[in-house]
Amino acid sequence: MDALNFETPIGEGLWSPGSLRPITSHSTNRYAKRALADPFIMEIPPGLFMRSKEPEPGYLPPLWSAHIHPEGQLYFVHEGSLRVVMHRPETLEIAWCWIRYIEGLISDAEITVSGDIELFLQLEGPDCAYYFVDHATCTQFWLESSDTERLDLPTVTSTSQLRIVLEQLYWVHVEHFPMHLQPLPISKLEEIISIFQHGLCDQMTSRGSTFNYTAKDCTVFVNILLGCRGNMNNGHTTWIIARLWSIVGTNEPLDFFTNNFFPDHNRYLTFYGEENSRLSREQSVLWDPEPKYPWISSLLAYCTFKTSDLHLARLDDVFVDHMVYADRWEQLVGDCLREWRVTMSGALAGIALHLPIFVLESPLPTMSIASTALLISSLGSSVFLNHVYEPMEHLTATDAMNYLDDIESPVFKFQFTALAFSLPKALLLWGYLILLANGLLVVIKYLGVEAAFGLAGLFLLVAFTLYGTTSATSWSNVMNISWWGRTEAAIPIV
Repeated sequence: MDALNFETPIGEGLWSPGSLRPITSHSTNRYAKRALADPFIMEIPPGLFMRSKEPEPGYLPPLWSAHIHPEGQLYFVHEGSLRVVMHRPETLEIAWCWIRYIEGLISDAEITVSGDIELFLQLEGPDCAYYFVDHATCTQFWLESSDTERLDLPTVTSTSQLRIVLEQLYWVHVEHFPMHLQPLPISKLEEIISIFQHGLCDQMTSRGSTFNYTAKDCTVFVNILLGCRGNMNNGHTTWIIARLWSIVGTNEPLDFFTNNFFPDHNRYLTFYGEENSRLSREQSVLWDPEPKYPWISSLLAYCTFKTSDLHLARLDDVFVDHMVYADRWEQLVGDCLREWRVTMSGALAGIALHLPIFVLESPLPTMSIASTALLISSLGSSVFLNHVYEPMEHLTATDAMNYLDDIESPVFKFQFTALAFSLPKALLLWGYLILLANGLLVVIKYLGVEAAFGLAGLFLLVAFTLYGTTSATSWSNVMNISWWGRTEAAIPIV
């Protein structure tokens, strides 16, 4: 938009025009720090606040009214031929100049302004940022052509997906300014109730549900929304409905998002209404290059008894299309923490088992040193990883996504992260193997080769038995429940 080319009197001076630029409801400075509070001693006149209705603040010019957001922030509304909302009261006089200018642009563009149209203004020194919302179509729009990159919006695959993004921006606006609006249509409440009821059912019947809240969370939200049915005239109810619509409309920014875009927007992330819609959390619908040098994963798998493969698969699953679900992240970190704590106990037990060998004097003391060093390394790495990741167990989806995005290598992906996760158990297993071999040497020294062979045979028998009952092939029938589909979900038949 070109800068203004005229001057308007304000008080005793002239208005120096700036430029008008489009923004979105995500990129306002609503949550920016304003100023520090300055409490002071105030005199209380007799009978203060006895009137049935308090007057509007004396500093407001005509047609302006003040409203208090449920979070406590003041905002201001201008009721004229064009309804306008904004934050800061000290700029209302300058805002009036911008309103008149924008009304002129609307007239030049031959746009019909109805009571459903609302303008947001944000004054930025001599400049002004703006956007419009249409309460009839539940979308956000502007007076000029723009694009998703300029507006700090995510890329889209179609016009219908762009509509989802613009509708989500509309609900964010209603969430920010709910107190002056007319009650929302009851149909919007009933629809959002149905969406969360569907999410509840999907979470309870499918391991790969794409809904970004757990069954427990969905139950709470449904109960909250059901309680809104008899209170639609309240601005707090409007805020509740708008907040939940903004979550559903378009799960805590992705690498193909901008930092100004919130990630808890289920319909955008699942490509709702598209031919390539995401039907499962593990289903990738975006192209992602394969990691280079895949032989590294194979080598690491052999060195870590395939534990690195397990961790690599879990990291890949939790970060499909660079999207993170908070409950899946919590489960991943929780399982890792439990594994590392068990490894700590195993390492301490292994170190204690060295005492008899030290007393009996192993034929190869270097093996005792090697196994002890491995077990101490296993213990140390377990303690370190537990210390680092314990605070991360309950990260939000956004924080978990940012963390995984930071540690993912563009070349090796999560191959070396998986190695780090598997290192405590791998060191433990190598330490125990060398400890076992050392123990057999001690048995040969004191009891003979026959006893050592018998003991080794017993160990092999136990090992093969355990492997046969715990390997992936033995569990294939149990784990054959579809991770991708819906019809094979494990639902008990009554």
